[in-house]
Amino acid sequence: MRFSRPRPRPDSISPTAHYTGYVWARNGLGGGELATTRGGWYYRALQPAMVLSRAFGGPVPEDFLLARHGVIDHLLSAAIEAGHVDGVLELASGMSPRGHEFARRHGSAISYVETDLPDMAARKRDALDKLGSLGPNHRVEALDVLRGHGGDDLLALADEFTSGKGLAVISEGLLNYLPTEELRTLWARVLAVLRRFGAGLYLSDLHVAEDNRGPVDALGATLLGRFVGTGLHFHFTIPEEVRKALTSTGFDPVELYLPSEFADLVLDANRPSADRVRVISAGAART
Repeated sequence: MRFSRPRPRPDSISPTAHYTGYVWARNGLGGGELATTRGGWYYRALQPAMVLSRAFGGPVPEDFLLARHGVIDHLLSAAIEAGHVDGVLELASGMSPRGHEFARRHGSAISYVETDLPDMAARKRDALDKLGSLGPNHRVEALDVLRGHGGDDLLALADEFTSGKGLAVISEGLLNYLPTEELRTLWARVLAVLRRFGAGLYLSDLHVAEDNRGPVDALGATLLGRFVGTGLHFHFTIPEEVRKALTSTGFDPVELYLPSEFADLVLDANRPSADRVRVISAGAART
């Protein structure tokens, strides 16, 4: 299922980056420097629609944005604390507070590299600089993993981590904006990176059609696709199709979680719209 429009200028900062950054900041995640004025405009403009959507049992993005973020944080924390991961490479990080929070929490015990398109990376770098977050173990790099030599650039960034240790690659809030071919290309590139390390972990999120079937969901997907300007893609109908696709790419083991499975561990995992998204945790062994 696909709701599509032409792509915007590659270096433009997407409305969702502003919106999600504001959602995280207003819920106490990260610092206020990661919330933009435009994000506040978008949030307030969408609030009447969100009230109606909740009233009619439709999706409320704030719910699943917070739920997926919290579950990914939980899974990453568990991997770090277990000694499996000491490097994190986050793709298309936008205004996410994760890098700031994990760098503050773990200090020199981890290396955290955030990436995004040049305009977004520059804005994020400025915000983190104001927070005093950047340093030898936390930085932001410009990267377009889906264009040109993105695969080579991704491998070059990965080479800067210690290959004998474990690496986690994160792509939050990205996959449903990609056509299926680009999604599979991204997964293959991520796998190639992770297989260079002693332990590899891929964390992401994905909306599947089965969880978003109602008429209000369809309308919301159409409107969100127009809001973003890239379209929304529901590549898979059921979770098992996602699992098979990741396994056929070479990931093992592969787990798909509903946020509500972490309701006792993650603050926002039981919000009403939380289970409209799945969280992916996929392993990769060194070859």
